[in-house]
Amino acid sequence: MWRILKPTTIAAVAGVALMATSQAALSNCLPWSAAGPVIAKNGLVSADVVYQRVKARTGGKIVNASLCEDSGHFVYKFVVLGPTGEVNNVTVDAQTGQP
Repeated sequence: MWRILKPTTIAAVAGVALMATSQAALSNCLPWSAAGPVIAKNGLVSADVVYQRVKARTGGKIVNASLCEDSGHFVYKFVVLGPTGEVNNVTVDAQTGQP
């Protein structure tokens, strides 16, 4: 079990680091827990709907999620730990729900 857990833990930490780097490009990001009022105010696709779509599409575990805005355009950014330990960054248009 330790051999399986260790690479997974390393991948998760790497994913969070990658997410922090990708968020630097979009300086106006909110953590998932604070995104609700912005989603409602701007008529964005429901965070729950997008979260479930990303989870189903990737088959992985979402280790970080945020809502980012750049010049009036909103995107959801996810770091996903895949079923075999790979780390993926997924960006979804928050106005259309499309990747």
